[in-house]
Amino acid sequence: MKLRALTLENVRKFGGKRVAIDSIGDGITVICEANEFGKSTFFDAIHAVVFEKHTATGKSVQSLRPRAGGGVRIGLKVEIDGACYAIEKRFLAQKGASVTDTARGTVIARDGEAEDWIARHIGATDGGPTGLLWVRQGVLGLEPADAKPAEKDRLAEARRDLLSSVAGEIEQVTGGRTMDRILRRCQEDLDALATGSRLSPRGAWKDAVDEAKALEAELEVLERQYAELSDALNDRRAAETELRRLDDPEAKVQRDTDLAEAREVARAAESYAQKIASAQGELDLALMQQSEAERARDGFIDALSEAEGASKALDEAERLNSDRLGSLKDARAAEGALRSELEDAESATRTLREEQKQAERAGRIQRAREEVERIGDLLKQARGHAATASECRARIAANPVTEQALADLEDAAKETARLQSLIAASSVRMHVAYAGETRLSLAGSEITGGDAVALKDGAEVEVPGIATLRFELPDTTEDHDAETVLAEALAAEADLLARCEVRTLTEARDRARQRQADENAAKLAAQMLRSLAPSGVEALDQALADARETIKDVSETPVRSAEQVASDVEAAETREAELRGRLRAASEAVADAREKAATSEAALAAARDRRERAEAHAGAADARETRQSELAHAAQGAAEEAEEKAKALASLKADAPDSATAAANLKRAEAAFENARKRREHLAERRADLSARIDTRAQEGVEERRDEVAERLHSVTARADRYAAEVEALVRLRDALEVARDGAREAYFEPVQEELRPLLRILHDDAGIDWETDSITPGALRRGGETEAFETLSGGTQEQIAILTRLAFARLFARRGQHLPIILDDALVYSDDDRIVKMFTALNRVALDQQIIVFSCRQLAFAGLGGDRPSVKMEDVA
Repeated sequence: MKLRALTLENVRKFGGKRVAIDSIGDGITVICEANEFGKSTFFDAIHAVVFEKHTATGKSVQSLRPRAGGGVRIGLKVEIDGACYAIEKRFLAQKGASVTDTARGTVIARDGEAEDWIARHIGATDGGPTGLLWVRQGVLGLEPADAKPAEKDRLAEARRDLLSSVAGEIEQVTGGRTMDRILRRCQEDLDALATGSRLSPRGAWKDAVDEAKALEAELEVLERQYAELSDALNDRRAAETELRRLDDPEAKVQRDTDLAEAREVARAAESYAQKIASAQGELDLALMQQSEAERARDGFIDALSEAEGASKALDEAERLNSDRLGSLKDARAAEGALRSELEDAESATRTLREEQKQAERAGRIQRAREEVERIGDLLKQARGHAATASECRARIAANPVTEQALADLEDAAKETARLQSLIAASSVRMHVAYAGETRLSLAGSEITGGDAVALKDGAEVEVPGIATLRFELPDTTEDHDAETVLAEALAAEADLLARCEVRTLTEARDRARQRQADENAAKLAAQMLRSLAPSGVEALDQALADARETIKDVSETPVRSAEQVASDVEAAETREAELRGRLRAASEAVADAREKAATSEAALAAARDRRERAEAHAGAADARETRQSELAHAAQGAAEEAEEKAKALASLKADAPDSATAAANLKRAEAAFENARKRREHLAERRADLSARIDTRAQEGVEERRDEVAERLHSVTARADRYAAEVEALVRLRDALEVARDGAREAYFEPVQEELRPLLRILHDDAGIDWETDSITPGALRRGGETEAFETLSGGTQEQIAILTRLAFARLFARRGQHLPIILDDALVYSDDDRIVKMFTALNRVALDQQIIVFSCRQLAFAGLGGDRPSVKMEDVA
């Protein structure tokens, strides 16, 4: 990646103006202008485009805003793999970000997608490679002196990743003082956690192991209690599930329909039996007629001799017919009485069923009233929790002491205390030992004997009645700077206290704890509200309104309950069924009497026929054959009719339903209906008992306590395991370090040494660098047969080595295909004339295939650097 142009609009001192740097070349580009021209602004603008989100409002972004205010706009043109892109970001007002392909003139990414594109193609959000190669004003080493530990670790990781990717040996450790320090630290860490040759736990490891054992015992008890609660919950859920199944309207309708269908099938079977009986009577009559015809045929010859017997038989038939007709009349009268009684029973049953419907409706209304009370209670609880959550959120909104604000305030307090200690340690101190009653005073306060009093420049000590001593101390820039920094730290701390709306750090900690408590209370109230009203309080209000609408304008109260009426209905239905049975018996008696009457009538007719035939047969002889033929034909017709009746009866019997099966099915349906009712009563009692047991356990908070103990046990066990793993790792590390103490140290740093060696020779013929393995920074400079620690070198030498090292790292990035520009803001400020020329040579040597951008105010000193010097264009914003 190479920078090609930079455009600033309404940035810092360029408020209301547009400033542009065009035509940034491949090698060295120098922007050399006077102080306060805005060079650091250019550097910070480039840094903001690469590392700050367009939505950011932090201190670094706020510092870009001009005094007149308004939004900040920064444009950056870059070349990546031969393609040119224009990046633009707008901060603070009309926020936005975009990436444009300049060759096509199309925007390829906006806002969040643009941020992702920048992170992928220019620099990761952790500031790795670019953060390593871009040097701010005043930075001497490879990282800022005031950098926080996290920033130092991030930069060290970037250097380590680079060396590891090039050298291929990520975890190689070198020897020397660094190795000794690591070994000592390793043994100290090991002794703090284990003791003896068996490495028994001690310290924090032992505490974790003991605490884990105690928590395991407590968790075992809570697990048993939770298992009981869980079983009760499962049983209640099963009972409620079965109750819902039993109370399901479709299931209830199915049971009622099943019972009604069984009763209908039984009635149909009874009706079919009556049809079979009627067909049987008709068959019997046909057989009788057949028999009579056959007898007439066979008795024709004896007709004359039987004439007298036929007359007597006729008299008997008439008497029998008269008796049977009387019996038929009596049977019909009994049937009519039973039919009337059955109609009365059916009317009574209908009346009871109507009463049962009213009783069931009253039961539904009563359940609706109970539902109104239940929903009212739920609504009251839900509104209470909603009010609690609202109060907690209001207190949270009024409490500005967040975890981050408290952390910033604690860091500021620590920094203030450190600076105060530093100033106090460097101050001139006066010790006073009194020999008489006279006491000295400083700034109006009496000086206590034996105390060490810190004196500042201009301090006046009053000796009562004798003199006033004025102390004039040497004024050093360092002391003045320390006091300035302390004043700034105190002001920053006061600003943080004001933002937190507190006066002391202790008060801030109390308010932070209160905010955490309010957040927990608000979360609990919200959870309770979701539990009581999963669909919201409005849904509960609607349910309450619906329940009230159900019982609206309802005042009647049934005399009897639905269960009582159901019992009477069942008795009435039983009575009705009994009457139907009796009516069927009476109908069968009528049919039997009718059959017998028909038989007697047939017998009477037969007797008359017999007599007439006998008399007829007694007629002329020439008519006997004809008469005999007629009688034979009649007998044949009667036989055929009887056969047809027999076939009809057989067909009816073949299609007849099984009355026994119908009766069994009716009995089954009635039993199933009754079993469902009894099962529901049992389940309701079971659910109430389980709910009482669950409520008891729930009030004890078994589940919450178990989860809390389990979470603590998991945390403690993990901590103990981490300690055990740490002990094992420390042992292995110690052994491995001792074996590899004199290992291949140079192999790890050889890639950077290879790039750095020719650059160092420009400054010193025989110079070399010893590296600190843990921080990946220069630890010492070897020259002239001597080794000098890096911190003992002069500021100029430290700065020169740091810049050369960055040049070497840039070469390494290029070797792995990651071309990044080097940006130096007012660098080489401590170099003498001879060294600065050599540094210029080194910069030009690297610039043969590396883009370098230099910002400087030293116009004469940097005249010998060479490179391109683009013009800075400035115009007012319309």
